[in-house]
Amino acid sequence: MATILDVAKMAGVSTATVSHVINKTRKVNPETIAKVEEAIQELHFQPNQQARSLKTGQSRLIGVLNYYTVDDYFAEILAGLEATAFKAGYNVMLRHLLHDDQKSGSDLNNWINQNIDGLIINSPEVDESFYGLLDNLKCPCVILHINDMECKCDTIQINDYEISREAIQYLISLGHTRIACVSGYTNDKHTASRRLLGFKGALSEAGLPINPEYLVDTDYGIEEGYQRCLELMKLPLPPSAIFTYSDFLAIGAMRAAHDLGIQIPRDLSIIGFDDISLTSYTSPRLTTIHQDKDLIGELSVKQLLNRIQNPDLPAARIVLPTRLVIRESTGPVAHH
Repeated sequence: MATILDVAKMAGVSTATVSHVINKTRKVNPETIAKVEEAIQELHFQPNQQARSLKTGQSRLIGVLNYYTVDDYFAEILAGLEATAFKAGYNVMLRHLLHDDQKSGSDLNNWINQNIDGLIINSPEVDESFYGLLDNLKCPCVILHINDMECKCDTIQINDYEISREAIQYLISLGHTRIACVSGYTNDKHTASRRLLGFKGALSEAGLPINPEYLVDTDYGIEEGYQRCLELMKLPLPPSAIFTYSDFLAIGAMRAAHDLGIQIPRDLSIIGFDDISLTSYTSPRLTTIHQDKDLIGELSVKQLLNRIQNPDLPAARIVLPTRLVIRESTGPVAHH
């Protein structure tokens, strides 16, 4: 097994320099860093994490707390997150909360004794005790998908309102006036709650009524999308288009339409949200809203590491752009 001395000899530097490169405890010129990293890779050198923790006071461990189902969407975020963390010399500890756990903030207490250097939280349930529990952690946090000016942590979100409004405007441009919204579980602080505002805003701007029967709240899974679509299409005057909060909801809705003998997009247009890899292979291919999941994961780690090194910087509010990806599941409204 290679040692730090082996790395130093191959790179032509001292063991102290190798240590500074690994632990980022002192500035080292880029050429030297490149030599050390090349030697580490060639020798398959693995630093002793426990020894490093004792010496630097850092565990090189990032906690990740996920408040929703580990589906394809979060899996793609996690892939970018883990790759960026590994490249920076950090390991990742993941905890996923079941739906029943979301009502309480006590889950944050479980991280207090985990010796993590920082925590990334995906889509938390924000209540009165949430920020107090964050303070008790005494470590930097980056939170995904919340919009709360009271939050003292760095946050990363997308332009939920604007892109949802654009998606509905697109459906209206195709002649749709009976448009349903199948929304996933959310809360006032979660940025996904702004999708409904964008939905209603586009309808109001076009002078179209907002039919309460077309507003359905559920969870984010395929089964929920299937059941809600069955209910919507059995209304006396069913919608001609459905906008959903996730690709899984949309895929479930597509299957329900198929089982009811409804052709997509001739009889019903469907839009998803997230653009997971599966959407390019559904039949028909799903029109959806693209989020750069790899970038969300990458930025969450980079922002956390920046916060670890610069704890006094003001809280960052990062908003990432999205785009509507038009495929085969949407088309002009049918006139029967």
